[in-house]
Amino acid sequence: MNKSISFKFLTGTFLITYIMWGIILVANQIGFLEFGSPISGVLIVIGGNAPLIVAYIVLKQQKVITGIIQFAKEAFAIKQHYLHYVLLIAFLGLYFGVPAIMQGVSIGAKLYIGLLNIPLMIPLGGLEELGWRYVLQANLQKKFSFGVATSITACFWAVWHLPLFLIEGTANNFGLFTIMVFGMSFALATIYNVSKSIWLCILFHSMINALSLVWIIQDNIEIKIFTTVTMIILAFAITVYQKKKKGLGTANINFFLM
Repeated sequence: MNKSISFKFLTGTFLITYIMWGIILVANQIGFLEFGSPISGVLIVIGGNAPLIVAYIVLKQQKVITGIIQFAKEAFAIKQHYLHYVLLIAFLGLYFGVPAIMQGVSIGAKLYIGLLNIPLMIPLGGLEELGWRYVLQANLQKKFSFGVATSITACFWAVWHLPLFLIEGTANNFGLFTIMVFGMSFALATIYNVSKSIWLCILFHSMINALSLVWIIQDNIEIKIFTTVTMIILAFAITVYQKKKKGLGTANINFFLM
């Protein structure tokens, strides 16, 4: 593991995001920059894309990429094995399906609205994955096991969102959000490990954000926990299968310590 990569990524990402979102938070206290105003919108988008910005800078410095064209090709490598898209749909099905089975989903916007919003959600969330999965997760897994690396990434990813829960008019339950972040992190890490495609992570993240406008999941702790546990179980099941395919054998598999 290159500690410099993780340190530079996390420091730069948190600094940019917390400055941008912090401006809104402070301005809110004196009656300015209400959520939804054009300026606050610009600051939220800049802060939200800090993982993308810093990932590019770090990877360029480390000579992992040669420039913006190669970076973009990695981000939008749409041509992937169809089974990898099936894996994406499986996790998407769990994310919305488990709450639906538990009668914890209400209908919001029309389905076509959600589908049309998927491209919009790429710059409004999906491109984060170039930082969290392509840089941080991948680097942590050089030292830590899948489970540990994913849990560490989930913790940083959750805390990074914290200012949004302090800005009036945005999200309102950081605890429940953090639970779902762990489920999302294990799903995204699995998709990336299996496919080696950051595009599929970007797409999955964007689809979750867009389709959440259609299928609104209740803020219920039982639903969040059960959904997250189910996603983590599938993630580990796939991890075991992948290790067995590589000839490691079940006796040598240790989820969190290997």
